[in-house]
Amino acid sequence: MAESAVKSAAEWLGKLAVEEVKYLYGVRDKVEELQAELEWMQCFLSDADARRHKDALIRKWVSQIKELAYDAEDVIEKFMLRVFNKDKHRSLFTFATLKWFCCLAGDATALHEIGSNIDSLTAKISKLSSRLQTYGVKTTYGEPASTSATQVRTQELRRTYSHIEEEFVIGLEGDILELSNKLVNDHHHKMVAISGMGGLGKTTLARKVYHHDSVRGHFLGFAWAHISQQFQMRSVILGILLDLIPNNDKQRRDKVQGLQDGQLHGELYQMLKEKSYLVVLDDVWTTEDWNRLQAAFPINDDQGIASKVVLTTRNAHIVAALGELVLYHEPQLLDIETSWKLLQKKAFPVAIAKDAIDPYLVQLGKKMLEHCNGLPLAIVVLGGVLANKRTSEDWQNVLDNIHSYFGGDGLYNQSYNRVYDVLGMSYYDLPYHLKPCFLHLGNFPEDFEIPVDKLYRMWMAEGIVAVDGMALGGKSSEEVAEGYLNELVEKRMVQAAKVTSKGKVKTCHLHDLIRDVSMAIGREENFVSVIDHIHGQQSDDEPAPMLNNERLRRLTVYVGQDMKRSLSSSLSRNAPNLRSLLFFQVHETKEESTEFIKDICNEHQLLRVLELEGFNIRGDLPQKVGNLIYLRYLNLNGTHVTSLPSSIGNLMCLETLDLRVSCVVIKLPNLLWRLKRLRHLYFPSRILSQEVSERQGYEIENDEMLRLDGLGFLETLEDVDIDRVEVKGLLGLRKMRKLSASCVCNRESLVPFLNSPSIKRLSLKISGSIFSQDPMMLSNCESLRNLDIDNAITVQLRPEMFPTSLVYLGFWYTRLRQDPMPILEHRLPQLKNLSLHIAHSLSHMVCSAAGFPEVTYLAIDGLFSLVEWRMEQGAMPKLRSMEIYNSPIRKLPDALPKGMSITCCPCVPGIERFGTCPHFNDKLPVDTAEYYESD
Repeated sequence: MAESAVKSAAEWLGKLAVEEVKYLYGVRDKVEELQAELEWMQCFLSDADARRHKDALIRKWVSQIKELAYDAEDVIEKFMLRVFNKDKHRSLFTFATLKWFCCLAGDATALHEIGSNIDSLTAKISKLSSRLQTYGVKTTYGEPASTSATQVRTQELRRTYSHIEEEFVIGLEGDILELSNKLVNDHHHKMVAISGMGGLGKTTLARKVYHHDSVRGHFLGFAWAHISQQFQMRSVILGILLDLIPNNDKQRRDKVQGLQDGQLHGELYQMLKEKSYLVVLDDVWTTEDWNRLQAAFPINDDQGIASKVVLTTRNAHIVAALGELVLYHEPQLLDIETSWKLLQKKAFPVAIAKDAIDPYLVQLGKKMLEHCNGLPLAIVVLGGVLANKRTSEDWQNVLDNIHSYFGGDGLYNQSYNRVYDVLGMSYYDLPYHLKPCFLHLGNFPEDFEIPVDKLYRMWMAEGIVAVDGMALGGKSSEEVAEGYLNELVEKRMVQAAKVTSKGKVKTCHLHDLIRDVSMAIGREENFVSVIDHIHGQQSDDEPAPMLNNERLRRLTVYVGQDMKRSLSSSLSRNAPNLRSLLFFQVHETKEESTEFIKDICNEHQLLRVLELEGFNIRGDLPQKVGNLIYLRYLNLNGTHVTSLPSSIGNLMCLETLDLRVSCVVIKLPNLLWRLKRLRHLYFPSRILSQEVSERQGYEIENDEMLRLDGLGFLETLEDVDIDRVEVKGLLGLRKMRKLSASCVCNRESLVPFLNSPSIKRLSLKISGSIFSQDPMMLSNCESLRNLDIDNAITVQLRPEMFPTSLVYLGFWYTRLRQDPMPILEHRLPQLKNLSLHIAHSLSHMVCSAAGFPEVTYLAIDGLFSLVEWRMEQGAMPKLRSMEIYNSPIRKLPDALPKGMSITCCPCVPGIERFGTCPHFNDKLPVDTAEYYESD
């Protein structure tokens, strides 16, 4: 942990010394000396960090080193901020200006002050280095394993994508069969309650039953709702309803979304009475939570209701309150032999014959399992620790140290003490570069599904992952971050939630117990502080929470009612050095927060990360946001911000800017080109349909063309409007890795992007009118991965119209003159997703053998004349998910691959062969959205 902080500080100071020399005039030599001292300190920290949990003195020193690294950043950044604030009203800032500033009356001592502060810090760090050497802490200077490049290469060699393997269910096989049978054949019990302690496998059991073949063939519809401690009543009930209503039933879906909260309960209750559905309520925490939910579920109605509810909880009081119509089931802790079988699967990823394992390892393993108490989660995590340890000495060392992590600290519930020993050991077994990654995950709310793209951007902004390509062994920052996350998944510290067909994690989350460990260590390390406005931590009579920590660097707020009153005053007074501020809208609130954001921008000018997704900000973003000159990450996704101020151009350190706001259009000053370090820029999505107003996405002041020239580091640009951007500047962005663009009318502006050698992955939404003007315009664009063609025009298809690189192809409101299948099936060998929406009026469609070899998802919607669909054996061999709406197909083809998931409305004859719900969507284990963001 400390090594990460020191490394980040040293790199930051080095960058400032080179790039911001004008700001550091007169003290550059001292900054470089401080940087050198920090770099020397890194040589001792790997050994010190590994020994800190065993030795209180080393633990104290490591903590002091980390704080000194933070102090070094504070001293330099506050000085530079002082210069900036003094000079920001001038039209031109020059080297001479800074010398003039430093000689002003009243400011002549500025350089002396910063020089003295740096000297003091350098002396303290040098003294601590000497203490560590005297105490026998070893230097790792020059060791190959300490270099970032070697770490990256090792991660690449070790990467096995174990997160895409089927989840082991050792010890639960009998439970799965028993509950599946009860759900199908037990007509008395309307609910199954799976109860037990955290980490017992309740959710795993529920998921296996939910997907069991006999269950899938019995119920007509399925919905899964994760409750958690921060659940929002409306979101849960509405989410279940939308799972059970067909996607193409837009009228009904719109109706339920407009219902009041009380009406939603009644709507769901009636739906569950009318047809046979299965609903899972996962992780219900309190009896009060169930009392709020139960009015929507007819579990006490004896009128022959076929719907069933599965509930998982660790609270025995909920089970007692449910009544006799509920079947109670508690998975049992694993015995020692079953525990060993599970540990073998995790500790030895490659199958090894039973008699090939060293008997002494078996003995050591079973001794370690005594600390797991038969809890599957603890066994899985222990297996992650042992997975790369093969000698008896390694295993003995793990056993010897299993007590030393949390023992006696009183951090946790006593019933879990031995389990937390195992989980704590798994943290301290992590290499230093993974520890801050793991602790950072503790910021996110319980059961929060974390998008990995967001996570990687935050890690880079915080300095947890470097952004200097030379320090990463030639890897991009995203590749390094992805490697770190894969390591945490492999070590079972993080769970992959959504995974692409290529094995890449798209979203992830932490198990509750592991999150407890992350948060406890984060508090102990002063790595993070969380304020929760949901669980009664603040009431009307209580004072605002006192942060009282001038060293607080990161603060996370779970937003609830009266957040401003309880937080604003204490935040400004007691956290002057805050670098990261994250808000998560985990509770429904109408509290408007624009004024509060003004205070944040004024009081916390050292911020690097400001996460505001879903936060209730309306109207103009405050002008004071321009004070945050060190800001690297700004997320306005889901807010109601309608315009950015001109001061946005001051954010010269900004790396990620997410403008995917919830309003129809956001007004922008034409100053984004000034954000020279910007790497990821997201605009609001634009809909091309003729029924929607032309003004969408973004507007530039005075109707100018958007300037993006000069953004030399930009890698990701999403939803840019080609009709309203300066094309020449955009084409000059040589580091562009991913471009998503729309174009309605300006064909001349679009053409240069189709032939640009710098753009590696292109996604386009284009109007059919452009496409009809030049049908061959896309044929040689091999960077094109995703293509949407929109608007009701007539298109004459030819195979050579499309590049072979396409992964996704969608036709929307486009009248095709012929069956597209024979034309496309052998032209697009990489296509994975094909969507036809009100796309042609032919009566027949034919798919030939070996056609569409990679397609896994097919959507057919509004082909109102389609009655016959023929498919030869071997066509679409990898198809696993399909949706059919408003298309009167007489019969599903016999050659469709077996085992796939089909959704259709109205019913298509032949659906019964697939044992899937004929009317309703189900959550797929693999995210189909991957195909619109493919590599």
